[in-house]
Amino acid sequence: MSALKVYHLPGAWGLVTVSPFCLKLDSFLRMTGIEHQSITATTPFPGPKKKAPWIEYKGQALGDSTMIIDFLKSEYGIDPDAHLSDAERGTALAIQRLIEENLYWAMVYDRWQRDENWPILKGTVLGSIPAPVRMVLAPLARRGVTKQLAGHGMGLHSPAEIEAIAAKDIGALAGLLGNGPWFFGSQISTADAAVYSLLANIAFVQFNSPMKAMIEGHSGLTDWLHRFRQEVYPEHI
Repeated sequence: MSALKVYHLPGAWGLVTVSPFCLKLDSFLRMTGIEHQSITATTPFPGPKKKAPWIEYKGQALGDSTMIIDFLKSEYGIDPDAHLSDAERGTALAIQRLIEENLYWAMVYDRWQRDENWPILKGTVLGSIPAPVRMVLAPLARRGVTKQLAGHGMGLHSPAEIEAIAAKDIGALAGLLGNGPWFFGSQISTADAAVYSLLANIAFVQFNSPMKAMIEGHSGLTDWLHRFRQEVYPEHI
């Protein structure tokens, strides 16, 4: 049995997990071939940061997908970003920040604040929680996420303003990708995993979101999404 245990939230609709951060880590592990035991967690609360994903390795628990990836790169001596220049590494970090610190919150708004998506979310993201507990936990969780959205700032905008923000972010990603097969030329990198983790959680899920049409409006992005899935998740095509 592998010494590395990886905990992630449940999946649906052909995705290993409907958490972008968990999917980013899972994609990295598949890209690098690092041997691990994948474990689905009902909630993120047992993790050291009370969020998912997290890992257990040689008696140590570690949270935060980016910190985990950096740790695994060092521990296993495997780096899918080794071919990047310093300038490209800087751009890759900027892409990650765009995804995780801004566009992610537009996705959270769509999942948690749009009333038509609330039943879907309760049946998927919260679906592994026993029904009696879910009845109590779900509204509390929704109120908590609403506060997080307001604290971030995304939740203070109108729906139209959030759509405009998302359109700019997705357009920027399409521009950065250009005509390349991957974000940095001919070789896949962690930046591709970061972008896939979020865009797949918009394009391939049953939540209603205006961002689906935005992604479809960029043929390069839609081709890239299917290319990544074919390369890393061929069993889910």
